[in-house]
Amino acid sequence: MDLNYYEQEKNVKGYSDFKPTHDGSLLVDTLVEHLPAGSSVLEIGIGPGKDFQALSKHFKVTGSDFSRLFLKKYREKDSAADLLHLDARTLETDRRFDAIFSNKALIHLNDDELHQSFARQYEVLNDDGLILHSFWNGEGKWESNGLMLVYRNDKDLTEMLAGQFDIIALKPHAKMADNDSIYVLARKSG
Repeated sequence: MDLNYYEQEKNVKGYSDFKPTHDGSLLVDTLVEHLPAGSSVLEIGIGPGKDFQALSKHFKVTGSDFSRLFLKKYREKDSAADLLHLDARTLETDRRFDAIFSNKALIHLNDDELHQSFARQYEVLNDDGLILHSFWNGEGKWESNGLMLVYRNDKDLTEMLAGQFDIIALKPHAKMADNDSIYVLARKSG
């Protein structure tokens, strides 16, 4: 993927204008059910900030994105927001969190990069920390104009998380249509 894809105004606008059939409320509600109010949460891929705002009603949220343009635009809306410029593959921060959340942000990572991200997430999570991530459900990948989307399924995610995380829930859900997406909720293994 062209790492500067979301540094272009037209691509950020196109993403921000996208209106899915189902928002991220199912994912936020799932995290609320499993994580105490006030816990620290890192959101990977804040984008325009819709999930960040929903998560902030329950948790102490730090938003992150690789796109400096997304971060700049959100900071213009909320100058007090806790935001970090982070690469989802390396998560170069010395901060620790009770949970890490993403809604379709990790879909741009190939297998090796996703493995690397999960290993780093394990390191920045507090003991018994949670992850909740959603992906497009399926197999293969799609590429267009420098944007790559990698599909994931329950087998992929189970294999990638083995040894580091204990899966609590791995379920299909809807973004645009029934079962077009999948989310995983997992706890850091002791």
